[in-house]
Amino acid sequence: MARRDVINTSIWAAKSIAVVFAELVFAISISFFLIHAMPGNPYQIILVGLLQKGIPYEQAKIMAAALAGYNPNTNPIVSWAGYMWSVFHGNLGYSLIYRAPVSKIIATAAPWTILLVAVSLTLAFATGYILGLYAASKTGIVDSLINGTLSFFQSIPAYVLALILIIIFGVLLKIAPIAGAYSSNVTPGFTAKFILDVMHHLALPLLTYYLVIFPGWVFGTRSLAISITREDYVLVAKARSLPERRITLTYIGKNALLPQLTALLYSYGLMFGSSIFIESTFAIPGLGYVLSIGSGSRDYLLTIGSFLVIIIAVILGNFIADVTYGLIDPRVRGV
Repeated sequence: MARRDVINTSIWAAKSIAVVFAELVFAISISFFLIHAMPGNPYQIILVGLLQKGIPYEQAKIMAAALAGYNPNTNPIVSWAGYMWSVFHGNLGYSLIYRAPVSKIIATAAPWTILLVAVSLTLAFATGYILGLYAASKTGIVDSLINGTLSFFQSIPAYVLALILIIIFGVLLKIAPIAGAYSSNVTPGFTAKFILDVMHHLALPLLTYYLVIFPGWVFGTRSLAISITREDYVLVAKARSLPERRITLTYIGKNALLPQLTALLYSYGLMFGSSIFIESTFAIPGLGYVLSIGSGSRDYLLTIGSFLVIIIAVILGNFIADVTYGLIDPRVRGV
């Protein structure tokens, strides 16, 4: 790699990291000001609770500031800096509902959301990409049937689709659990019994996620493939009488894959935000479920902490997508 290319790559990497850091600081700052703007701020709620337990006032003030992650009685700039320091060190405050640190609650809930998002999104991407290429290569009734069916599923809201699946598979057919991540009589652990029980319980949530996002990947891939079909190199390949399968997979499929892979990385972050309705409907103890519990119970620190984690996931997803695209396409790095 030439010296100039190394310099351009270093500048591009530094800019990307600086943008991510600025976005993180902005997101954390917004959460700080939201806490201050809320009626009956968390610091006062925690302080009153400690005083009711008989803890001396001065000691209660110190404990409330530590549990809330900030002290509203200090200078706003100092309070903001203290909150930033706490967040970057994993202190998101104390949950009044769960009676535990918010970071600990989120660390327990996040794996369930990550599992649901990763499995459903990856399956939807892979199958949607294949069906999108197939739909683009067909015309007439086949293409119309695919588009019509998927348009129908895409028009159904996620929570309505979840209720339909619960009624069909959980109530009428009784072949899948309708709530919970695992059975109460199963001990959590890396055992075959627990893993199979989790798979059984997560079947309907995964199917709901899959049906909600699958049509988008089919339509996206189909649109890209149709636009690539009009490119000169595809027309030349057809003029050379190359097999249709080879043209679809090699000339069209490979060129449609890169934009879709970039969109996939973006989607991993965005899917965290769409987990609220589905996890709440199926009572899966993920981030969406924790967020709904916190907001419904006016647990401000838990609510804002959950939102903050979702925002950070979106920012990191965008960053990973930008870096990946830059590594694949040197033009993005200015090389």
